Amino acid sequence: MINIRGGRGRGYIRNVRGVSPAVSAVILTAAIVVLVLVAMSFATTFLEARISESEFASVRQFMQTAAVQVDDVAWTPWRTQTFRHSCKYGRMIFISGALNYTICYKNASGEYYISELSGILAYEMPISKYNMYDGYFDLVYPTSDSLVFKGATAPVARVFAIEKLSTGNYVRLVLNPCVRVVEANVSGEKQYKVYLPILYKAEPKGNNPTVTFTSTQLSSLVIPNVTEIRIVVTSLIYDADFFVKSPASVDKITDEVIDVDDGSTLILYISEVKVSIGVHP
Repeated sequence: MINIRGGRGRGYIRNVRGVSPAVSAVILTAAIVVLVLVAMSFATTFLEARISESEFASVRQFMQTAAVQVDDVAWTPWRTQTFRHSCKYGRMIFISGALNYTICYKNASGEYYISELSGILAYEMPISKYNMYDGYFDLVYPTSDSLVFKGATAPVARVFAIEKLSTGNYVRLVLNPCVRVVEANVSGEKQYKVYLPILYKAEPKGNNPTVTFTSTQLSSLVIPNVTEIRIVVTSLIYDADFFVKSPASVDKITDEVIDVDDGSTLILYISEVKVSIGVHP
């Protein structure tokens, strides 16, 4: 108890208690602990955000490299390429039968169709770890919003980034095949060479964060006297606007007619490429 003497003519003021040094130390220690815990929580959240952002950027570069390597692997039977990627918060998956590619052509005998199903390679990062915004779409490689490219050096695989919550709580990087069309003039004859790699799933043999491409079969078909070539790509898993910004319709990603000279020759090359996730020889 503390006795405080008042002014002249006043008595003592009694029963006024102070806070003991022990209680003050406990309160101060508790406050410091709370502040440290809050700081640690913020630091952990900040660190996770930076790690997940770095992982997504790393896999973005990985997918671009993989798309280029599909072209190297596809046209040499049994050629194999393995790539390692980072994978802490996200995961690499393969979705079989995601796209239907139809090559239509006309000649004097009528109109014919050749259809092939292909899977896609996708990396998924939960939006709780890293996100952009709903509706985000970015062309990584190449930067043209198409699945049909012309020229001898045109790509045969493309990569894009997308966040579309109607398809799941992920921000994704997707690799899918595309069609290369090469126009050539051989001994006065017009030729149109169409290249299409088909991706299909192979069973994994390990848990390492790798992706392996293996070309297992290369087929070719020569069709003379063609008067029209048409390429249609249809989505079998999501709406077409999942794959391109401006689709041909709700389910058609692209529907493109290739202008050809009458009497031209169509040469179609189709390569089957096996995709193994988690395999590192």
